[in-house]
Amino acid sequence: MKFISLALVTTTALLTAQAPGKPSAAKPAAAKPNAAAPAATAAGHATLEALTRDFREKKLAALDAYAKSHGNADDVGDALQEAVEIAQALNRHDDVLRLADLALTKTDGEAAMAMHMARAGALSEKGDSAGAQKAYEKIVSDGTNLNAQVAAVTALADMLVAAGKKDEGLKVLNDFGQSKSNVRGLAQHLDSIAKNYELIGSDPIALGQEDIAGKAIELADYKGKVVMLDFWATWCGPCMGELPNVLAAYAKYHDKGFDIVGISLDEDKAAFEKCIADRKMTWRHFFDGKGWKNEVAQAYGVQSIPATYLIGPDGKIAAIGARGDRLEKEIARLLGKPAKAK
Repeated sequence: MKFISLALVTTTALLTAQAPGKPSAAKPAAAKPNAAAPAATAAGHATLEALTRDFREKKLAALDAYAKSHGNADDVGDALQEAVEIAQALNRHDDVLRLADLALTKTDGEAAMAMHMARAGALSEKGDSAGAQKAYEKIVSDGTNLNAQVAAVTALADMLVAAGKKDEGLKVLNDFGQSKSNVRGLAQHLDSIAKNYELIGSDPIALGQEDIAGKAIELADYKGKVVMLDFWATWCGPCMGELPNVLAAYAKYHDKGFDIVGISLDEDKAAFEKCIADRKMTWRHFFDGKGWKNEVAQAYGVQSIPATYLIGPDGKIAAIGARGDRLEKEIARLLGKPAKAK
């Protein structure tokens, strides 16, 4: 589809043009070392976020208009799917529901399942937990696509746990695992998720390893703050896609008591160092070059990335897997301040 190809090229050009440059070799003024850096970084992120959002808004409008005027075109289903993805990125949940419903009249198979998942996620974000649960359960009961079933089960369990219903979330995983006991490796996958849920409300696993500056990382030092353990890698597409949300959250809440400890699953040290410098990831990092065998990732049983663990001011694990819009909401909740609507 020509309009999609052009959009991808345009998006790449926009993001490349606005990407933060390498750190300047010039020394900061002696009177106020690095005084302007946080403000400049925050301003740069805000500008990029505004430009990206504006581009997405315009593209969403164009795709919506295309679908309305070319309802019988062969590619209208593809246009609607992309419109749903953009609406999700913009947190326009009503548009997600409207466009996904329309897309379901033009798609089938895996594409249709993706739209059902989008609908369920939008209902959850709107606070309609009952509607979301019903939508997720419908995907599970459909039984035609195992990947979609697993995605729906884990999303439903996440939603329940985030709502303080940990036991219900664990039951959802357990029941599904038992119903699919013949699927190789599925039980272990669900068990690893369940073990993560069990960590909520408990003390985090102590680190003690040295950060890249050679200083020991002691989680006890962060008591009274909200700290996120962020497992990521430069080669991980979803991690880099989530990075703007992480940077924005850090810029907004760092001065209010939020901090990050990055745990890199990279093996290429040069790529890791270039990324954290270029993207102004100024928080502390742990890197051991062992990839999936990273010492901290092994201790936490991390099997996929990005993976996040939010530790509350009381020093207990408060949330696992917070990403996107939910990340800011969880940080604001833990800091005791309401998140502003976007």
